[in-house]
Amino acid sequence: MEPVSRGTEGSYLFGLFITIAILANLLAMVLLSISELKEVSLPLYNALWSITGITLMIFIYEYIIRIWASAADPIYRKPFIGRLKWAMTPYALIDLIVILPFIILLLFEINLTGLVVLRVFRLFKLLRYSASINLIVRVIKSEKNTLITTYLVLGIALFIAGTLMYEIENMAQPEAFASIPAAMWWGVITLTTVGYGDVVPITPLGKMLGAIIALIGIGIFALPAGILASGFTEAMKRETDTGGENETYLCPHCKEEIKKNELWRK
Repeated sequence: MEPVSRGTEGSYLFGLFITIAILANLLAMVLLSISELKEVSLPLYNALWSITGITLMIFIYEYIIRIWASAADPIYRKPFIGRLKWAMTPYALIDLIVILPFIILLLFEINLTGLVVLRVFRLFKLLRYSASINLIVRVIKSEKNTLITTYLVLGIALFIAGTLMYEIENMAQPEAFASIPAAMWWGVITLTTVGYGDVVPITPLGKMLGAIIALIGIGIFALPAGILASGFTEAMKRETDTGGENETYLCPHCKEEIKKNELWRK
């Protein structure tokens, strides 16, 4: 049991280190977007660029280490093909996209730093080890058919709303409702009850249709929330009734479901 504990502790510390590096990198990126920062505080400006460079080097080193260590997994045991297969996995591709702009900038002096915003997705690598996130994934997975049906109904309602509003308002507002896709933008804002007000109907029939669609939108958008709330209630009830012993987790390595009382084997 002791080696397992040490491994778990090491994984936790490594995850914490990478998390701090990610947050520092994102914070530096946000602050460097302030154009006046260089004039206000040049030392801070230079320090932020140093943080960006250091954290990017950490990400590059981590990516290389992960590629090298991936062959230890039975799934990727072949030295070359296995590592190439690992490099094609979603999380590995995200890692590559995070560091690729920096590498291209160094080698070819082509600035693609706008793509580094994708590094925010690295947080999901840590979240998958969380029991709470596991619960969310299981609930969505168990209710996926109902959710798909709900959003299908929403898509149909959006198409009908956009088509009808285009037919009604196009003559009165040819620029605002120039096409069905343009009218569907209005439909999205209305069905979600956001109401930006950038495009509004002006004809009496258009206003009547807008009111009906807004009322329908309230009911349709409440359905997914109710479905997920019901799923969470059932999942928490099962966990409470069984003491959590039959709760299952998704192994990030072998992708197998593991019962809580069998976690010690991993």
